Amino acid sequence: MSLQEFWEGDFGDQYHKRNRVDWRRRMKFWGQILDLTGARSVWEWGCGPGWNLTAIQACHGVGMNWDEDVYRPWSPEVWGTECNESAIEQAQIAGLDVDQYAPDYEFELAMTVGALIHVAPEDLQDVMQMIIDRSSDYVLAVEYFNETPKEIEYHGQKGKLWAMDYGKKYQQMGLKLIAQGGAGDGFDDCTFWLLRK
Repeated sequence: MSLQEFWEGDFGDQYHKRNRVDWRRRMKFWGQILDLTGARSVWEWGCGPGWNLTAIQACHGVGMNWDEDVYRPWSPEVWGTECNESAIEQAQIAGLDVDQYAPDYEFELAMTVGALIHVAPEDLQDVMQMIIDRSSDYVLAVEYFNETPKEIEYHGQKGKLWAMDYGKKYQQMGLKLIAQGGAGDGFDDCTFWLLRK
């Protein structure tokens, strides 16, 4: 069974039920990313039910800059790609533009949140290149960090989760690092890397 088939199936269904997200707790982080990038179009690969996209849309008119409250008079257009049908249905019920296939056009910000960690190392370069190709400007990864690639057993499953320096890998692929740090409230112990083409 391929990794995509694995996540499309029952384990993927259970994953999204188990990992419910309070997207409101992530709004401060997404406000910071929008302030840094000014992105008017955002695409997330592996978006699940769309919690991050919902939080990004909710940053319209409110938000936190690094140090101060700001008024953000615009809301970016958001799109998502997801392989699990039940997650797609949830995202579409929430009014999000999410389907199984990556659009063939560019977005100002292309991103992953807890998705690259589930890509097998032998497939990672191709997936990251696809994400780069969908970006006209910025790429963001919010993933588990480890200085060297490390496989982590996940709910009794092997070969399903890896932690590594995803930002370094993007830089090796030609992107410039803009910002890096802990993602903070609303996320697991995740590191974010914001990069630019």
